[in-house]
Amino acid sequence: MGIETFRPASRLSLSEQVSKHILAKISSGELLPGDRVVEAQICKELHVSSIPVREAIRELVANHILEYVIHRGAQVREVSMRETIDALEVKSVLEPLAANLAGLKNLRNILQKLRKYIPQMRKALEANDHVAFQASNQEFHRHIVEAAGNAILLRLWEQLAFDIRTKPLMDYLRIADPEQLIGEHQNVIDAIEEGDTKKIGYMLEIHSVHLVNHLREKMAENAEEAEKHILVINKRRKQV
Repeated sequence: MGIETFRPASRLSLSEQVSKHILAKISSGELLPGDRVVEAQICKELHVSSIPVREAIRELVANHILEYVIHRGAQVREVSMRETIDALEVKSVLEPLAANLAGLKNLRNILQKLRKYIPQMRKALEANDHVAFQASNQEFHRHIVEAAGNAILLRLWEQLAFDIRTKPLMDYLRIADPEQLIGEHQNVIDAIEEGDTKKIGYMLEIHSVHLVNHLREKMAENAEEAEKHILVINKRRKQV
């Protein structure tokens, strides 16, 4: 089924629907940083002309999600560790805000959806499938943000979600305690079931903060290694 089939029922323009399709491919790990976004392939997948696809690509380039490279065309942009940390810090504020705007009733309405991601994430981690874990993780948090019913907040969150899907995050997932990762999501569900609105916000915030702290430590280690490397080079130059 192509986009044009369901377009009349959607409030999104055709190019916006194409953008969501491309973003979904990035979020799922189907498109990784550095991968090309092939216009003809997108047209084929969605049964649309090249015009809305080009418009969508231009918009995603303007939003710094894609970038144009000479002789390659549009590709998924690489995101630095600094950008990842910045995005996580904002995410740690946005998600509690979304939960607060959603209210307890709306959050309880999505509990069944949230619960189904726990076994999915556990299965992915047991298989060391970090792309699958991140896809489930993404959808878990998306449901909470969507429950707020605020289109601008959702748009901001989607931009942040892209900046967080990076190599530093995947590296973190390889060394993180699986039970802690699962537990942090279960804590959000438990807080909703308990009706503790403050705890819901706190659990969403701390989930991002743990990753921020890890990445800050990693960035400091990288800076220290770079400084040592420069000192070695300078020492060799003096010996010449």
